[in-house]
Amino acid sequence: MQHVSACRHINPVVRLDVSKTALVADTSRHPFGLICDSHAQEIGTTASRRLRRGADFLAAVQFMVGAGYHPKAGRTTVQLAEIFAKRMARSSEGHFPFSAEATARELGLKRRAVYNHARYLRELGLVAYVEHGSKRNVLRTRYGSAWTREHGYRGTATLFAAVAPRMWDEALGRRIEGEGYTARQVGVTDAGRELAIAAAVDKQRRMRSLRQTEPVDNSGQCTPSVVVPQPRSSSSVGGGIKDRTRERACREKSPRHRAKGSTGWSAARTAAAMREARCVQLHTWWTQGSCVRQLAHSLRPFFEAGWSWEEIARELARWTVPLRPRHVASYVSSEIRRRVNTGQLFLPDGLIAPYRQPTTSTWDDNATRHGPRYAAMQALKARTFRPAAARAAAAFEEIRRILGRRAEPGPATTSSVCRVPGARPENVLLSSTEIASLVETHDPVVACETLWAQVDEAAEHRLDTEDRLGSWEYWPPAGPEPY
Repeated sequence: MQHVSACRHINPVVRLDVSKTALVADTSRHPFGLICDSHAQEIGTTASRRLRRGADFLAAVQFMVGAGYHPKAGRTTVQLAEIFAKRMARSSEGHFPFSAEATARELGLKRRAVYNHARYLRELGLVAYVEHGSKRNVLRTRYGSAWTREHGYRGTATLFAAVAPRMWDEALGRRIEGEGYTARQVGVTDAGRELAIAAAVDKQRRMRSLRQTEPVDNSGQCTPSVVVPQPRSSSSVGGGIKDRTRERACREKSPRHRAKGSTGWSAARTAAAMREARCVQLHTWWTQGSCVRQLAHSLRPFFEAGWSWEEIARELARWTVPLRPRHVASYVSSEIRRRVNTGQLFLPDGLIAPYRQPTTSTWDDNATRHGPRYAAMQALKARTFRPAAARAAAAFEEIRRILGRRAEPGPATTSSVCRVPGARPENVLLSSTEIASLVETHDPVVACETLWAQVDEAAEHRLDTEDRLGSWEYWPPAGPEPY
């Protein structure tokens, strides 16, 4: 084995001091031989047990390197182990990838130095191979004969597992059960318990000394006891604070604002609307089964206009809905707005918000902030390209004429007779009196429960009729006729 002073790249001054390394017991009782056989550095054949926490891995590295079991391991080896400990947090098994290029850039070393210190960790039994890296292009293997140069190149990385040699566990007084990578700690000896207590006391002492040496932060506000009292101002003495309540009481009352989300409907009015909506629901097949409260809310424009439930049911019957909507209330609200804005339904102004019409502009007028600039650009084009500018101007004039024709209001459709007060003009063909007279002279409208009862009765009658027609008697076969 080569002497330490003969290694040129190791400075004996910067090497770890064995006397200052925590938890280093008498190592003369624990002889250790370097693991130079590459076969013993695999995860399946290693004699070290696995570690899953980076703190345990760093403690094992500091112990093994500080004890001087490897003549070439030093501060750089510990720094490499610190990088490996950071990568262990990404895996629950304590595995971490090893990239020589990335690690060399992080440590500021050459690739050969990174390889050497990784070999020192393997020889100390602190790192074991999980998977060997390869320069083979895995993309070529994945795509096979379909691989092309556009797929690129990708190699496989080396995976290491953090392990701890048995010598470290024996020096710390730990009882280990099992052999190899799957071994686990089951307890400690008396000497190990004393070392653990000494380590805990030393850690507590170091933390206490660190808290005592830290400077006191006085950047915060002073306590109320040291705040200098300020003299009272003239406003507080003259009764400014005293008369604030009177001034606030004499101030003009601002109008009471309606709460956000409120519609201004009282509880009694809402209950009456729900009763009307229930009648509408019974007489309209595609609204049955929906929420009465939501249906009453969507029918509020009709209730605001003074419509009764008979008029609303007649209007909904005119919509010719082919299928039951998934959400009845949303469909009713959207259909009312669409019909009012298209002129198919007439309600008092202000009940339904009109659709917002986008402003039409050809970008060459002063209606937008780009108008003057666009006009100047068109003038420059007219001076430079006369025929093309003339055709563009003619096209713009035609577009303006078409847009102006579409913006002209159409003829207002008015009704000669308005039967419902407050509606302009009304879209219900019969008034409330006419509907009441028809209800008196004709059969009443059958509700859904009555219809279902009639359907069940008709079905039972049909089944009884089929049973009577399908009954038969057994007649024995007749004998052969005589010749």
